[in-house]
Amino acid sequence: MFDLGIMQPYFFPYLGYFALIHRTRHWVVFDVVDYHSRHWMNRNRILEAVKGEQYITVAVDRSGGKKLNQVRLAEKEASASKILGQLRVYYKKAPFYEQVVEMVASVFANAEGHLLRDLNISCLRESCRYLGLKFECSIASQSDYDFSGVSHAGQWALEICAQRGASSYLNPVSGRNLFNLDDWNRRGIAIHFLEFETFEYDTHPRLPFRPMLSLIDVLMWNSREVVLAHLENSSEIY
Repeated sequence: MFDLGIMQPYFFPYLGYFALIHRTRHWVVFDVVDYHSRHWMNRNRILEAVKGEQYITVAVDRSGGKKLNQVRLAEKEASASKILGQLRVYYKKAPFYEQVVEMVASVFANAEGHLLRDLNISCLRESCRYLGLKFECSIASQSDYDFSGVSHAGQWALEICAQRGASSYLNPVSGRNLFNLDDWNRRGIAIHFLEFETFEYDTHPRLPFRPMLSLIDVLMWNSREVVLAHLENSSEIY
C-alpha cells in the first residue's frame, strides 16, 4: 500500500484508474489543470451495437481557457437522462445491467456541487462504494499547496507528496518519463509505477468486446468479485 495517488478526475475512467486507488491510502483529486474538451474529463466510451463503441458525454458550460475546477455542469439532469438512455444498449444482454444503471444514477444524484469536478468525484466515490474499495480523497484546489517551485510536469506530484508528508507515491507506468528520480531521492520519497494488465472478458454476440472502455462496461459484464480479483492480481509494480 502506498501513501498517495494523484490524478485528474475523469468521468467513469477505465479499470486501471481504480487499480491505483486500490493501492493507495489517500487520493488527491488534481483539479488545478487546464480543462480540455474532447478529453476524458467529461466523456468516456461504452459499447454500441453498430459502430462497436460510443461516447457518453456530460454537457458543460462553454469552458475555453478555464481550469478544471472552474468548469460548471450544463443541464446535469439532461446529461444523466441521455446517458442512462444510452446504457439501454446493454438491456437484456449484460447480466449486471440493473445494478450498474442504479449506480450510475446515484452518481448524478449524489454529486455535491455544480462543477464537473464534483460529478467526477462522485463517479469515483460511487464506483468504489459499488466495488467495496476504500476511497479517501482531498481536492488539490481546496488545499494550501505551494507550487511556486514547480518547473515541469513531473514536479507537481513531488510537491504534493512532500507537503503532505507522504513517504511513497504510486503513478501509472505510462507517465514514468515525466519524473526525475533523483529529485524524489533527494526529498526522501519513494516513487513507484503501476502497469495494469488489460482485462478481457466475455460480452454478448451483438456487443463484441472492446478493450479500455469505461468502468461501466466492465461492471455490466462482471461481478464485483471478478473485478476485484483482477484489480488484485493483474498489475505489476516497479
